[in-house]
Amino acid sequence: MTTYAFGDTDLARERLGLVADTFAPPTRTLLRDIPGGGYRYVIDMGCGPGYTTALLRTAIPHSFTTGIDASRAMIAEARDRVPDAHFAVGDVTAPLTLPAHLIYSRLLLGHLPEPGAALASWVAALRAGGLVVCEEPVRYRSDDPLFERYEDRVTAVVAARGATLWAGPVLDTDPPNCARTIDRVVEHPVPASRAAAMFWRNAATWGGESDLVEALRAIETTQRADIVMWEVRQTVWVKTSE
Repeated sequence: MTTYAFGDTDLARERLGLVADTFAPPTRTLLRDIPGGGYRYVIDMGCGPGYTTALLRTAIPHSFTTGIDASRAMIAEARDRVPDAHFAVGDVTAPLTLPAHLIYSRLLLGHLPEPGAALASWVAALRAGGLVVCEEPVRYRSDDPLFERYEDRVTAVVAARGATLWAGPVLDTDPPNCARTIDRVVEHPVPASRAAAMFWRNAATWGGESDLVEALRAIETTQRADIVMWEVRQTVWVKTSE
C-alpha cells in the first residue's frame, strides 16, 4: 500500500483543507475546460478527505464518482463531506477493477515512486475516449529565504520515500494509447500568509525543526499579503484505443 508522505493526523487533514481552498480555483477552471463527453464513471485517485471529489461531483453532476485513498481516516472524512459519492480504502498504484470514463488526480504523482507505472495502470481501466486528468506542481516562486528553506526540507522528505515532489515533468511522457488534449502550466498567486499556514502544518506533521515551524506560524499570524507564485501543470489525456 502506497501511503501519503505527510500523514493523516488531524493537523494533516487541517492542512489539506487549506490546500483544497487554495487550489480550488485552477481546478474548477480545468474541469470546466475538459472536452465534453458522457463521463458516467469518475474516479478520484488519492482523494484524501474528499475536497477534490466534491469539485468533481459539481463539475460532472450526473456521474457515479468514486474516491480512492490509502487512509481510513481520510476516507471517513470524505464520506461525511460528499455523501453522494462512493469511497474506498485502496492503493492508488494497484490495478483498478472499476471501469472508468474519467480518472482524476491532483498533487498525487509526486508522492509515488513510479508515477509512470501508476498512470499506465489507470489508463488500463479507462474506456476508449475516456480521460486522465492530472494536476502537478512545477515549482513556486518566492524571495523569502524561509520559504526556500521549507522547500528544501519538504523536497527531501518526499525524496526519502523514493518520490519527486515537483512532479510537473512526470507529465512529459504520454501513457500507452493516449493523446494529450490539454497541457499547460498555470500561475496561481497565493498570499504568503496562506502559504505559511500550509507549510507550518506540514512541517509540524513530519517533525520538522521547531524554529522553522514557529517562524512559518508567525508569518501566518501577521497576515502578510505578498505573493508566493505557484506554477501548476495541468495535463489531460484522452484514451484513443483499448
